[in-house]
Order: sequence, then structure tokens, then C-alpha cells
Amino acid sequence: MVRSLERRLERLLEGLVGRAFSGRLHPSEIAGRLAREADFALFDHPAGPATANAFTLTFNPADLQGDKEELQGLLAREMTEYAANQGLRLEGPVSVSIGSDDSVPAGQFTCHVEVLPGPPVTWARLVSNSESHPIGRNRVIIGRSPDADVIIDSDDVSRLHAALWREGGVTSVRDLGSSNGTFVDGVRIGSDPVLIEHGSTLSLSQHSYRFLSSDA
Repeated sequence: MVRSLERRLERLLEGLVGRAFSGRLHPSEIAGRLAREADFALFDHPAGPATANAFTLTFNPADLQGDKEELQGLLAREMTEYAANQGLRLEGPVSVSIGSDDSVPAGQFTCHVEVLPGPPVTWARLVSNSESHPIGRNRVIIGRSPDADVIIDSDDVSRLHAALWREGGVTSVRDLGSSNGTFVDGVRIGSDPVLIEHGSTLSLSQHSYRFLSSDA
């Protein structure tokens, strides 16, 4: 995973580093550091694997030149897309901040990562005749618990009923050991991931919703 992200970032940075930094820094250095820090930040969430979403890169002032706004935006979008492709949960939008500090030696940089909760961007919805639940994080837990990402307030829904996520361009769902079952288009599923498509019906016990992807 680290090497895959490193290659993606390096390709992105090759055409931009020269406009934002001095020649002392190579795209592979920045790409490799970001990829490693994202890997070090991986942690387990009840919904599945998760990682940090806020990245702060600090350089010596002599190494920064030109406009860094474009680079920050491109890196944030790339990290967001990568997390979605890998099925990694993010607790908020990805942000990449590039700054300077005289204490950082020339030709070097620091990278700080953290998990910053924030409002996610909706990529799908669960819709019934009376409800519409946005899905914003790459991995969500659906259930009765206040800690669930999508809360179905009904006694026949388990506290942590099902997990739903996107990975590699497809969306999957699995049951989390619920009492009354999870169903995709009327077929009961278990703990193994099952693909769910745009327009499919997802049922938790007796509560049925149409899964609608924003990408469809």
C-alpha cells in the first residue's frame, strides 16, 4: 500500500514541485514521506481500517517559492481518492497544509499527521419513503447506537448492525452479527462482504432503504 501511494504522489508532484520548491527537494522525497506517514497513521476502527486526514508539511523558507495553494489542493484530492480506493475510513475531509519555519534545515522538511474530525462529503444515501440518511465517510457503521454513523432508531435494529464502505470503485456491505439480519435485495447476508449497487435495496431487519450512489 505504501509503495502504491508513493508512486501516485510522485507522478503528481513531478510537474509541480519545481514551481513550489527550490531544486534541493526531489518529488520522490516528498511523496515517500507522505506515503509512509499515512501508513504509520493507520488504525483500526469498528467499521474497518482508518487513517489520518490532516497533513502538515513544514519546509525551510529558502526552499519554498511560488504559489503553494495549487499543490495543497492537488495533494488533498489525491489523498482523498487514495483513501476511497483503499477503503480507508477518514474522520473528516483531507487537508494538506504547506508552511515554513526557519528551524527546519534547508533541503529538509517535517511532516505531521493527525486525525481531525469534521463534516464528511456525502458520496451516497440510504433512502426510504420517510427517511434519507447521508453517507459521508468511506466506511460507516449503521445501527441503533448513538455512536453509529447512520443511526436507525428502532429496537429491532442492533446497536452496531452493519458496515458499509467503498473500496476500489465498488461498494460493499456486511452484517456485524445483528440479531435480525441484514439483507441486500431480499437476500440475507453474513459477515463476508457483499457488493451493493446503485439502486439496490438494503434492509436492516424490517427497515428497507434504497442505496443511491452519488457517482451513478
